[in-house]
Amino acid sequence: MNDKSQKQVSTQTRRKHIPDFKTQFLHPKYWGIWLGLGLLKLLSFTPFKWKLPVGKALGKLLYWIAPKRRRLAKANIQIAFSDRSEAEQNRILKEHFESLGINLMEMGMVWWGHHKKDHDHAFERSIVTYKGKENLVQAQEQGKGVLILAPHFTTLEVTGLFISFLTNYHAVYRPHDNELMDYLIAKGRSIEFNNGEHVEPVSNANTRKMLKVLKAGKSMTILPDQRYRAKGHIEVPFFGRSAQSNPSTSKIAKLTDCLVVPTFTRRLPDGHYEVEFLPALEDFPSGDDYADTLRLHHLYEEEIRQNPAQYLWVHNRWNLKDY
Repeated sequence: MNDKSQKQVSTQTRRKHIPDFKTQFLHPKYWGIWLGLGLLKLLSFTPFKWKLPVGKALGKLLYWIAPKRRRLAKANIQIAFSDRSEAEQNRILKEHFESLGINLMEMGMVWWGHHKKDHDHAFERSIVTYKGKENLVQAQEQGKGVLILAPHFTTLEVTGLFISFLTNYHAVYRPHDNELMDYLIAKGRSIEFNNGEHVEPVSNANTRKMLKVLKAGKSMTILPDQRYRAKGHIEVPFFGRSAQSNPSTSKIAKLTDCLVVPTFTRRLPDGHYEVEFLPALEDFPSGDDYADTLRLHHLYEEEIRQNPAQYLWVHNRWNLKDY
């Protein structure tokens, strides 16, 4: 296939999997989103060495202009780290907002970074190291589907990008309630490989597609750790407090016989990153959704305790009413 044909295939692929742009997105009610997108685009031009300090500054601003989210994060941190002093909890809280600010800079890097033009030789490959990469490779070599389990840390935007440097995969995501935001997120997170292949986003409501991907022996990322209020949720302790949880990981593993590889991304002090793949879970699923979900919660908790500020604390994990 010549270069022109490859380019045509690539374009057709993008059109198939990215929502169509709608003229209604130009309506004044969306202008605030477009303004925010423009600011994010400008920030994406920041040299890499400045992304960390600029992100921290943005996070400090968010700390003061988002009081409701600040109160929620503080309440969550108090629950998770009740054994720590108030001063230590406040330190985690402030560092968390700095981490949220850095996440905005990372979003710009993912949506408009060098990898968009040349995935095989992207600059972003130079800022990540991998730990336990052999665990992912060994799981994929078994010929089964692989569920790459990545909890909601503030590094979630870059996690998908870094995984794409190792393997092609399907990314599960929750479509945004706002149509324009959903269009922008799907477009921004799409990853085009040099050979025309792509990372295909899959709605978390499209269970049939998810099962089909895994039964075909392909890899898929999923983030199942947030509060789940839909039918079928179960109450499972998270940091010792009952939380509405999604048992989908064990259910999917049972239906597809896939392997589950827990994955954690860490933002290092120098602004670089480490992605760790743990060994595929043994004896999973066990047949007990509660026990399986509790096992996953313990894995998340262990990582969060080592890296508390980078977990996504602005999500109402415990369905708190007053904060």
